[in-house]
Amino acid sequence: MWTMIIATTAFVALMALVGGGGELINERVEAKRAAEQAARAGADELSASAVRSGTDQVDAGEAIVRANSVLHQAGWSGSVNVQGSRVVVTVNDSRSPQFLSLIGVGAIHVNETGSADAISTPDG
Repeated sequence: MWTMIIATTAFVALMALVGGGGELINERVEAKRAAEQAARAGADELSASAVRSGTDQVDAGEAIVRANSVLHQAGWSGSVNVQGSRVVVTVNDSRSPQFLSLIGVGAIHVNETGSADAISTPDG
């Protein structure tokens, strides 16, 4: 009887570790993907003067709004930073894994960064 209880407990713990590890990897990949997509969307917001002059300057206000919108639609929260023609998006959020909760692990913090450069000409 004790062998069955110990074997079952070990199996559940192992399943939680394996499933939870996969879940964590999945969350990090999704966060990275969302950060990259948001950065690309933000970098697409070229300022009107940049388009006229042929430079790669991002309209910072519009870039931040658009990148935050993409992050929100993907179900993540984070911060957007515009550095000239580069948009950097950092996802800072937490998720509660289902499998790891079986062994008492609570929320896991996810932190991923993506960046994109504005391109106003084919030569970029």
